[in-house]
Parts: sequence; structure tokens; C-alpha cells
Amino acid sequence: MGRGLKNPARLKTLSRLKNPWVLGAVASIGAGVLPLVVPGEWPLVGRALIAVVAAALAGASGSYFGVVLTRAESAAAAIEALRLVLDPLIHHPQGPAGGERSVFELLLPHSCPTPFWGRRGERDWLWAWCQEEAMPGLLVVDGPGGCGKTRLALRAAQEVVADGWVAGWLREGKAADLVDAAAAVADSRVLVLVDNADTRTDLASLLGALARYEGRARLRVVLIARHGVELGQALQAHLPEQHALTVKNAPVMSLLPLGETSDLIRWYGEAVGAFAAARATPAPPVSDTIAPVREGQTMVEVLTQAMVTVLRRAAPTGSPAPLDEVAGVLFEHEARWWRGTAALDRWAVGPVTDVLLARIIAALALFAPADEPEAIGVLRRVPELADAPTERVTNLVRWAHSLYPPAAGAGVRIGPNLLADWFITTSLTRTEGDRHFARHLLNDPTEEQAARILTLLARAGEHHPPARLLFEQLLGGDPVRLARHAIYAALTTATNRRELDHTTATALAAADLDTDTTTRLLRLTPAYALPRCALTLARHRLHDTRVTGTPSELADALTDLAAALERVGEHREQVLVTREAAGLRRGLADGTPARRFDLAEALGNLSVALNGAGEPREQLSAAREAVDLCRELADGDPAYRRDLGRALGNLSVALHHAGNPREQLQVAREEVDLRRGLTDDDLTHRPGFGRSLIRLAVALHWAGEHREQLEVAREAVGLCRELADGDPALRPTLAHALIHLSAALNRVGEHREQLRVAREVVGLCRDLADGNAAHRFDLAEALIECTTALNRVGEHDEQLRVAREAVGLCRDLADGNPGRRPALRRALGHLSVALYRVGEHDEQLRVAREEVGLCRELMDGNAAYRSDLADALANLSFALHHVGEHREQLQVAREEVGLCRELVDGNPAHRRVLGEALGNLSAALDRVGEYGERLRVAQEAVDLYRELAAHDPELFHQAYVDNRATLRQLRPQHDDQDDITFNL
Repeated sequence: MGRGLKNPARLKTLSRLKNPWVLGAVASIGAGVLPLVVPGEWPLVGRALIAVVAAALAGASGSYFGVVLTRAESAAAAIEALRLVLDPLIHHPQGPAGGERSVFELLLPHSCPTPFWGRRGERDWLWAWCQEEAMPGLLVVDGPGGCGKTRLALRAAQEVVADGWVAGWLREGKAADLVDAAAAVADSRVLVLVDNADTRTDLASLLGALARYEGRARLRVVLIARHGVELGQALQAHLPEQHALTVKNAPVMSLLPLGETSDLIRWYGEAVGAFAAARATPAPPVSDTIAPVREGQTMVEVLTQAMVTVLRRAAPTGSPAPLDEVAGVLFEHEARWWRGTAALDRWAVGPVTDVLLARIIAALALFAPADEPEAIGVLRRVPELADAPTERVTNLVRWAHSLYPPAAGAGVRIGPNLLADWFITTSLTRTEGDRHFARHLLNDPTEEQAARILTLLARAGEHHPPARLLFEQLLGGDPVRLARHAIYAALTTATNRRELDHTTATALAAADLDTDTTTRLLRLTPAYALPRCALTLARHRLHDTRVTGTPSELADALTDLAAALERVGEHREQVLVTREAAGLRRGLADGTPARRFDLAEALGNLSVALNGAGEPREQLSAAREAVDLCRELADGDPAYRRDLGRALGNLSVALHHAGNPREQLQVAREEVDLRRGLTDDDLTHRPGFGRSLIRLAVALHWAGEHREQLEVAREAVGLCRELADGDPALRPTLAHALIHLSAALNRVGEHREQLRVAREVVGLCRDLADGNAAHRFDLAEALIECTTALNRVGEHDEQLRVAREAVGLCRDLADGNPGRRPALRRALGHLSVALYRVGEHDEQLRVAREEVGLCRELMDGNAAYRSDLADALANLSFALHHVGEHREQLQVAREEVGLCRELVDGNPAHRRVLGEALGNLSAALDRVGEYGERLRVAQEAVDLYRELAAHDPELFHQAYVDNRATLRQLRPQHDDQDDITFNL
């Protein structure tokens, strides 16, 4: 521990100095010194005066010393108070006599004998964070399990201790005491480390106390967790808004696995030597070029491989063993150690088996009892010890604590979390006997125990899937009481969140929740993070409201359920629910004009639901009525302009699906202008403004205004990126913005940047879809955009792989929702192109025929899909060309041109597509020898591209030149009177 906590006897010494006899002696000395130095021949009056002054000084001296000692005693008492809430940075356990020592002690940060490799930049940043007074007092250090978070924090703490800081690990349940103790330590600097913060049950009280902290000591707190952002989300739901800002404003230092392969090989070799020396055993030979490591491994994985090499005393192979195998070897060693130490007479534990010893350690590691009596209660949950004599159970507790002394007042810590989680999970799930043990162990825990266990199991499930079964078992035993802890636990994880969301939602669906419990759980459940839980709770709320609510309350409950259904992609039910809500709102508005806003909102929700379900006609009708209502409201009260903006956005989307690009662009521009004005006055409107920019980019695409489309798409991405950094719930909006930026870059030929953006959005959408299956549609859109970019830059093997993934995903989506069939059509088109690029022409033709057939079905229900059919016909024409079906190719090309002429009549933006169709028809005519018609088609293409190039020479000049060259080949006598000059 740092300064002031090394010598608690100091407080006792200061207390002795305050003894009245000691102070009296000091005062007497002060009174006696002056008479000794005053000459005896001085007059009596003078000597008397001196005596009076001396006496006064003596009293002042005693008073002065008393004040100084009181202050010193207070400071020492404050330091002593800190000592009671903080554990030392380095703890040196006194292990049991005899036998080998634990290998896990050498793997823990405080006692690992290897050097501290790398992380210089992070250490410098941590030093600056500690020293800079203006920095927030809370820091989160996160990263994958075993990547070195705890060791980095420990090293940083040791460095500031050398600079005079007080530092230590926060003991469990001491959060509030910490802040009070720090406030009493004036003019000091205190660094507190909170390890395994995601499993702590006292974080809410710690953060609440930090938000109120006003002490003079500089207090810095580091939370160490696997997922910092997710932990912050979980905590915010449990804190008052003003205290939640402490979490929201805290910086997050995210660590990733460290080192290239050459680094890992070197570190592995050094670790083998260090572990062998620590165990006083010869080091096995290691290679400078080969080791059982791979890039991307965490530090704990490298260290455990080295420890296994030392234990086996054999030269390693070149490939790392799986985590299960490594953990098995290490725990086999620990089991022998347990057996040997338990046999010592000093413990008097009686006959034991390896299974019993493992269960004792697993139970104490899982429950983390705070003291010996609580530990005894935990061991009573082990079936073999349920009726054992108290003395024996007590001795077993003391035996276990001698092996693994409780860390930070929270039970035993048996090794790095990756290994401890594996051991706990396998000890409770491997065999039927283990599962029987688990049922006993997890039966009816206290709420605090359940909170910790659920969070630990949520973390363990990231690497050990059977832990999820234990999570389900514990929650299912009492879902009403434990639901809030399960929700918190699910929020603290990232890679495991989707599964836990389903598990918790299933338990809640079967539970008998009263209205108050439902309301409380809804407040704790971020809908974007746990969409299935939010949906289940919304269903509970609707059920209760149907029984006791008013029509208005029922409409509110239906609206909330519709939003929850949208988040999980249940669009068919969403339509039914929004129709019912709109019907209720219409009835209420008929009798009360003041309720017209509620009707407008319900109609907007209905248009959104119809969009997801693929019903464009009714979608457009509902969106138009909502806009009309909102215009009337906004004309009478500017406060409704925000709602008008939302209604205009829904109308823009509906017009797109109805195939009305001119009005779509007009409406999209109006929405952007309105929302830009709102945002200028109030920054809270920025999310809506970002979405409006995305819709404008889409409208500009269909209007053929690709330069402006790119400008708007860039603005949308910049804004949405900033918003998503501050609010993870807006990451889907950023994904949509990136998808449309990729499309815009494609249109203007910026293909390298297009690929970079497409790769980014695919990664983002994969993360979103991992957490919520409803985002699989966003992933499909991103994959389709990525195939376009890969095609443009010539990455054809990857293009084919991505196109196949997109088609597979879109098939799944379309099977469950016919409204997703247009996405399947686009995916098939891109797969057709990808197959052409790798020469798979037979499959290319099959896919192209499927695409055309699907487009014809779509167009039968909605003429807006004519442009999709034109694209599909172009792909089919190309495929027919490569298999030599030239007569059918000509037939398809003629249909494509006719369709494109119709599209251009309705929207000149389709002239580019018509130009491409004319090129396809010209090629088909050439194959069948129709040279006269080919000449006429080539001339039409030249005339068309001349007009396009005059409007945008950068985009269309080359196409004009190419088509003019083709025309010259067909008509050699052609002169150059049609030449025009372009200023590029």
C-alpha cells in the first residue's frame, strides 16, 4: 500500500504525545529555560517581568504543541480509516505448510514473476490522468478477459505511490466509507482500484458517493471491467440522473491484446524461464522462432501456455492448445495441491475426496462470502456438507482461505478470471452429479448473492457457453425477485448479451409480474440494448392495461408495444398493434380535437410499421394524413414543428417505396430545412436532423443528383458518428448513414473510399446484429454495398464470398417477412455480377433468372419496382451473353430498354440507366447481326451521353467518348461535327 498505510502504529504514537503529562513537561521546559539564561544581578522587577513572560510563553508552547499533535493525530486517523477500506496493492499470502504452492499465484498480477511488457503509452496516460486536476475523477479500464487490465492498473498505482500517493484495492461493501475517508484526508492524493467492477454489488453506492464528493484530497478511482461502455449503461439505470453523469463522463481506456507474433514468442520464452525459476525447476527448452502462441492472444493465454510447458517439462509444439485443455492441466495440478494440503493434520477436515474439495473451492469462488460465518453458510449448500459438524465445515473454510486468501474482502480468488470462470462452470455442469450439485448450490440465494452470481455467470458465458445454462437455472428459480439483477448482468456483457436477453425475456414471459414490478423493470431496461426483455415487459404492460386501463392508456401501451416489436423486427404484429392504436386514437380525436396530435403520431407509427411489412400503398396513405394533421398543428403552434419533421420523414420514405422520386425529393428537402432550423435552436434535435439528412441523400440518389448526394451523405455520417460516440443507441443510425455514403461514393467513382466505408459499416452491422437479430437487415444492406465496392476495386474472390453471405441472409429475412424480398432481389443481382467475375456463368444465369422472376412478382404488386426489374433484366442479358443464348439475350435487352424508356419519362434521373440498357441492346444486336438497328441504338446512346456529359462531364465524359468511338466503328464515314469540348 502507498504512503501512510504502511505504519498504522503511528496513530498510537501520536496519541501518547498528547498525554497531559507529556505536554506539561514540554511547558515546564519552556518556562524554565529563560530564568536559566537571565543574569542573577538583574533587578528583581526585571526578573519578575521575565518570569511572567516566560510563563505565558510556556502556556502558549503547550497549547501550540497540543494543536500540532491534534492535527497530526487527525491526519493519521484519516489515513487509518482509508486503510480499513483499501487492501494493499501487493498482498503476500502465507500459504499452508508443506506441499507445492499454487501455480495460479504466479499467474495473478500482484505476484507474476515475468517482466511488465509494453503498454508504455497507456501508463503515461494514466500518470497524466492522476496528476491533472482538471481530469474526471473516475476512469474505466476495459478490454477482453486476460489482456492485462489489472496488471496495468497495478503498475500505474505503484508508480504514483512512489510519488507520494495513497493507493489500494477497494474492499467489497466499503464504497461509501471510502469517500468519507478520502474527504477527511486533507491535501493528499488517493488512487483507488476497483477490480472486477462488473461483478461488484456496491458500485451504485460508490458512484453516488463520488458524485457528491467535495473533499480536498485528490481522489481518483479506476474501474476495471471487460466492457466499460456496457457497464456504464448498466449502472446508469440504477443511479439518479445527476449521479449517472459521473459514469457517462468518465473516460474509457480500452485495451486490446498486445504484441505481434515475434513479441509473443519472445514473451512466451521469458515467461517459461521466469515460471521455472519461481518453481525452482529446470526450464524446458524453448525456441526463438516457434512457440504455442498466435497473434491476437491475450497475455493470460500466453502466460498459461508457458506455465503448462513448465509443468509438463517438455518442449512445446508450435500451436497453442485450446483454453479448455490448458485450464484442465492447471486445475489438475491444483487438485493434487488441494489433496496434499487437506491431508495435513493441522486442518482436521476429516476424509475428503477430490470432488468435494473442488466443490468447496468452486462454491467459495462463486459466492465470494465476505467473512467466515458467511463462508460457512455457503459450504452448507454443498450436499456433502449440509449436515456436517460445524467444526469440520469451519476447518474447511479456513483450509480454503489459507490456499486462496480472500481478495478485497470478497471471497477467494483462485486465479485469472478466464481460468476461474472455466473452473466454476465445469464444476457445476460437466456431469449429472455436477448439475445436481449446481441445483443445491444455486437454490434460493440472497439478492446480493444472486446479483454477484448472475453477473459472474454472464461474464463466464462469453468464453464458456454452459455458464448460460446456470444463468437460466438461477433466474428461473425466482424470476420476479431476480429479474432486475439478471437485467443488470446482461447489460454488463457485450458478446453474450443477445443470448442473455433471450434467456431473461423467456423467464419474464413465464413470470407473474404485477404492474408495479413491470413498470420498475421497464425503467431498468434500455430497449435498444435488451430488445427482447423490453418486448416481453411491454406485453405484460399491455395485458395489465387491457384489464384496468382507459382507452387512452391502452393506446399508450399499444404504442410502446409497437415500438418494441419494431426493434426486434416483428413487423407483421407491429402492423396489427399500430392499427389498433390508430383506431383508438381516431375515436378519441373525433370527440376531442385536442387529441389530433395523438392521432397524427399514431398514423406516423402505422406508416413505419407498414414500411417494415412491405405495404407501400397503405403506408403512403397513412403518412400523407399524418403530415396534413401535423401541418395544421404546426400552423397553430410552432412547438409542433418537430412532429411535422417526423411526419415529413415518414412521408419521404413512403414516397420512395411508392416510386414518386420528384415529390420524395421535395419532401426530403422540406424536412431537412425544418430540422436544421430546429437544431440551430436546440441541439437535442440533432438525432432527428441526422436521420433527415440520410433520407435526403436517398432522395437525391433517385433524383440523379449524385454530387449533392455525396455532400449530404458526408454531413450525415459526420453528425451521426458524433452522436453515436455519445449514445450507443444511435449506432444503427450511423450504420444507415454509412450505407448511403458508400452508395454515394459509388455513384461518383470514389471506389477506394467506398470500400473503406463499406468495410466499416459491415463491421458495425455485425456488432449490432450480434446483439439484436433485428439488425440482420442492416447487415444485409451493408453486405450488398460491400459487394459493389469490392467489384469496383477488383477484389472478386471476396466479392463472391460477401455476395453469397448477403443472399443467404436475405433469404432468411424474406422467408419470415415478404417485405424483405426487395433486399433479396438486390442481393441476387450482386451475386450474379460476382459469379460473372469469377467465370461461373451457368450459376450466374440461374441466379439472374431467379432475380428476374422475383422482380416480376414484386412489380405485379407495385409498379415502383420497375427500376428493379430493369436492373434484373440487365443482369440476365449479361448472363445470357456469356452462355451463348443470343436470341433470348436480344429479347431481354429489348424489354430492358423499353422499361427504361418508361422510367425516363417519369424521372429523367433514370437516363443513366437507359444509357446502360442501350449499351446492352447494342451488344445483343451485334451478336445476331442486326447491324441496322444497332446503328440506330448506338446513335441514340451517343446523343443521350452527350446530354449527360454536358450536365456532369466528370461522371459521363468517358461514357460519351466510348459510345462515340463505337458509333464511328459502325459508320466509318461519320464526320466529327457532333464533337463537343468538355472542361474537366
